This record gives sequence, C-alpha cells and structure tokens, in this order.
Amino acid sequence: MLRLIKCELWKLKRKKFVFFVVFAALLFPIPFTILVLGGGVGGMDAFESLYAMLLCLGEPIMLPCVLGIVAAMLFFMERDNGTLKNSRTVPVPAWKIASAKIAVLYILGLVYACATMISSMLGGFIAGSDLGNIGDKVWVSVITALFYTTSVLPVVIAIVGFNRSYIFSIIFTFFYTMFGFILGFTGQFTSSAPVMKLLTNIMPAPIIYRWQASQMIEPGTNAYSVWEPYLLPMWIVALTVFIIGALSYGVIIKIYQKQES
Repeated sequence: MLRLIKCELWKLKRKKFVFFVVFAALLFPIPFTILVLGGGVGGMDAFESLYAMLLCLGEPIMLPCVLGIVAAMLFFMERDNGTLKNSRTVPVPAWKIASAKIAVLYILGLVYACATMISSMLGGFIAGSDLGNIGDKVWVSVITALFYTTSVLPVVIAIVGFNRSYIFSIIFTFFYTMFGFILGFTGQFTSSAPVMKLLTNIMPAPIIYRWQASQMIEPGTNAYSVWEPYLLPMWIVALTVFIIGALSYGVIIKIYQKQES
C-alpha cells in the first residue's frame, strides 16, 4: 500500500496545476495576517485571532476545495492519459488503487493542517503575540483537517460516479463546500427551519463546524451561552463523520471497481 501511495504522489508531482492550487491555498493566511497586525480581533491577541480565523474560515473553505480538485486529478489521470487499460493488467486490486488515492487526500489534509499552524505562529510572531497553548492548537487543527478531509469523500463519490470533466468536478466541489460552510456558519440562526435543521444534522461540514465553534468560544462567556444549544461534543462529531466516511469509502470502492472491470 505504501508503494501505491508513493506512486500516486509521484503522479501528482507531474501535475503543475496541483502545486498552483496548493500554493494558492497557502497564500490564504496572508490577508488574515495583515488584518491582525493592527491588533487582536474580538478581544483576542494576534496569534489567537489568526488561529481562529484560519481554523474557522481557512480550513472549512480552502481545504475541501483543494482536496476536491486533487481528487478529480487522481481519479481522472488514468482515463485522460489513456492508461486505464494498462492498469487492469497490473496484479493489484482496484480497491487498493482507490484506497491509495484516498490516502493521498488525507496526507494533503494533514499537510494543510501543519501549514495552518505554521502560518498562525508566524503571524503571531510577527505581531509580537504570545504563542500559547501550541499543543492544544496543533491537536485541534489536525483533528479538524481529518474531519474535513473525510467530509470531501461524498464529493469523491460524485467525481468517480459521474466520471465527467474537471470543470464539473470543480464546480460541484465549490458548490458543496460553500453550501456546507454557509450552513454551518449560519446554522445557529437558521436551524429552527425544519429543512435547515435536518441539513445541519446530516451534512458533515455543518456538523464539524458545530464542534469547531466549541473550540473557539470561551466557556462561560455570553457568546458561549448563545451558541451552546447549537454546539456538539467531539464524540458525536467523530462518530457521525466516521459513519459518513465509511459509507462513502465503500461506495467509492464499489464504483471504482465497476469502472475498472
């Protein structure tokens, strides 16, 4: 499996557009850093402000979009290069190849989590802020990245299942990401509507955001008391995301195996 993952990474290395997408994602913290250089946001210092914005805005928006585009490239490369028939002659099960592609998405998700932390620390250092609770912040950033990477798997189902163009995949990924983010960000105020309440309880992105918010809001404050009915504990989010991820993984494998046969 490690060799397959390495092979998929080498395939991506030949795609210059991947580096452009990743580079664009890494530029995302720059405007936030400029914003906090003038002082804290919402009563927090520069480091806390930058970390909160990157975690609650950067990862929910940029990470799923980047991973959706990369997923399209991973699953379309054999088709576009005309090597799909050749891959059938290799004595490697189709489910292992698909699993290696999905593993690459998780690796990139972890890389993005590390980049988020490094960007937050650099911004805080430049602003002269105290870099406190690094261990807790790294843990939250990594868990968040794993959650959002799993939330992209339903998008991969559509990418593999429809087997359409890159444009379709990008548009679908962007719509899915923004809809999930907006729903999670405004879910506290719209969850009284039956449809919105249902979506905030079944879509992965709003569920993850309901846990994220609990990590960003200080308990005992007025803001926490307002948000508290909307927040979710980590075990519920982890269980829900795991079920969604496991079901999505099974469907992806089934579709990919059918296409390979």
